[in-house]
Amino acid sequence: MTTRAMGFVGFHKSGKTTLVTQVAKYLRDQGHRVGIIKSSHHPFDLGGTDTDKLAGTGCPVAGINPDQTMVVLPQAMPVTAAWSLLDADILLVEGGKKLTFLPRIILPRTEPGSADDPAALADGLALAAWEQERTTGLPVCAAVEEVADLVLQRGFLFPALNCGACGREDCGGLARDVVAGRAVPEDCKAVEDAFAVRVNGVPLGMNPFVARIMASTLRGMLCQLKGYAPGAIDVHLGPASGGAS
Repeated sequence: MTTRAMGFVGFHKSGKTTLVTQVAKYLRDQGHRVGIIKSSHHPFDLGGTDTDKLAGTGCPVAGINPDQTMVVLPQAMPVTAAWSLLDADILLVEGGKKLTFLPRIILPRTEPGSADDPAALADGLALAAWEQERTTGLPVCAAVEEVADLVLQRGFLFPALNCGACGREDCGGLARDVVAGRAVPEDCKAVEDAFAVRVNGVPLGMNPFVARIMASTLRGMLCQLKGYAPGAIDVHLGPASGGAS
């Protein structure tokens, strides 16, 4: 799985939103389609608006105006599922200290007198620190262009299946090995070249056993059709019509 993705992790008021905004604008200006996901342990503040009142019903809510669409769901959605909705080729994730299936840039800035330990943010997943103020032992990025280059050159995203097919206990183990240079993103076995499914262009992760079952089932159905011949199979499934889901 070679999706270019990067997390931006730091403590409260460390400048995450500012940096993600700057990196997103820079990459967009370079011609890339960038999607952003904000990961938070706290409810999102809708500012007491009408949308906030509607979301307070516990029902899914969509807001639409001529320039934007906003969707508020009353339950959490996995990062990989939300990613498939963004129509982008690069993913930037703000926050998410517990997300171990993608690399990260850490923002070690802390408030004066804070007991927060910036080194704890790295968790074996950090490629660099942004404008380092305290020692982390990581390379330091002092320009947005440097961060953008890391996203393009070393960004990746695993499917968070923790299937163990790569020989590690979970996706975090493989991610840490990739960051340390002991592995490459292509070592993820959850998306095989022989059978791959993409949803809105985003690879859908599945463990090798499930992939083999699906591939065998599909081939078994197609081989009964006139015109079938052994070889590469290309299937396109468009959006459901007629209100079907």
